[in-house]
Amino acid sequence: MVNKPSGVLVQGDATGQEAARVAPDAIKMVEGTGGEVFAEQLIASGVKYVFGNSASEDAQFYEALVDRPQLKYILTPHEGPGAAMAAGYVKASGEPAIVMQAAVVGMVNAMGQMFNAYKEQTPLVFYSYRTDQSGRAGRDGFEEVANQEQIVQPMTKYSWLARRADMIPETVRRGFKAAWTPPHGPSYISWHSDFNDQKTYAEVITQDKVDPRMRVRPNPVEVERAAKLLVEAKMPLLIAGDEIYGAKASPKAVKLAELLGMPVTQVRQIYANFPEGHPLWVGSPPAARIASLDFPKNPDVVINVGNKLQHNSPQPLVGREAKFIDMRIDSWSMGNVMNTEVPLVADVGYGLDDLTAAVEGLMTPALKKKAQERAQEVRQFSEKAKALRALVAKNPDWDRAPMLATA
Repeated sequence: MVNKPSGVLVQGDATGQEAARVAPDAIKMVEGTGGEVFAEQLIASGVKYVFGNSASEDAQFYEALVDRPQLKYILTPHEGPGAAMAAGYVKASGEPAIVMQAAVVGMVNAMGQMFNAYKEQTPLVFYSYRTDQSGRAGRDGFEEVANQEQIVQPMTKYSWLARRADMIPETVRRGFKAAWTPPHGPSYISWHSDFNDQKTYAEVITQDKVDPRMRVRPNPVEVERAAKLLVEAKMPLLIAGDEIYGAKASPKAVKLAELLGMPVTQVRQIYANFPEGHPLWVGSPPAARIASLDFPKNPDVVINVGNKLQHNSPQPLVGREAKFIDMRIDSWSMGNVMNTEVPLVADVGYGLDDLTAAVEGLMTPALKKKAQERAQEVRQFSEKAKALRALVAKNPDWDRAPMLATA
């Protein structure tokens, strides 16, 4: 494997002729096998750990790891657990990872975890080679399935088959770019197995030169509309979601809730996005609908902050009678089911900053007094609910329904 000088980038055109030009420091030309340029691009993409099952068709990649100790391979006993391990690493570390499977048979073994990554919006990159080599593809060969990359399309943000060995680094970059561009989600990359053995000459580019690194502030006009609705509400309610955890914005959600004396709930998410010991926390709705909350029973304004809002009922998660504010980066799903009074497409960290500032600007002494009274009402419910949970823990056969009715 040869790295050309970083100051000069040499590219070949379709006829094989080469032309030189000056390249950015973050771009280098790498000469080696497809497996080697694969490894080089993973390093440039910030990957430290590769999770997968070893397979003979990836032999050149494993050989490339010998000279690249910064790229560590985690051998897993099965594709499903391997993908789960990789997803857990991404969630815990916030760093990129890739999971490798052997051909289509390994890919389908990992698809259960691919589905989880899709529903949970985990930015995990999946790779499996196509066992049909490029010179004999389409002949129903060993472990060959036509259009392998299309099998996973409903569960991925991006899926692609590299057409040549020199396209492997570009395909890897695009896989990580798609996975890590908000809203996050899995991507799938593939190429014919013989490309791993082929000698090639390809561009390797650091990930920061291709990622949009998108953090979006909400529309200030919509922020003002949302703030006005919240301060004028009799009983607002905040739904917390996993984008809060991803943006490390839990303290900001607490600040907004405390400013308004606003109760907080959460629906079907992975992380604890709001401290469940906080007196404004009212628990999660048992039927995944706001109407099933014990308190508050009839919120007039509901703000969703970063929750994916997975609907599991013919009825909408938030009733039509409430005015609904939706703040999240996943704009594609906004307004599909819910009547959205105010859409706030934003990184929720920035969105909470801007909305809190707007609410503070509208708070009068009378509104502050109303917020304090509302907070006290929420605290009273919270304290009774905690006491009831303690009693039920000691006496699990008790019927809690009559007690909640009096709470």
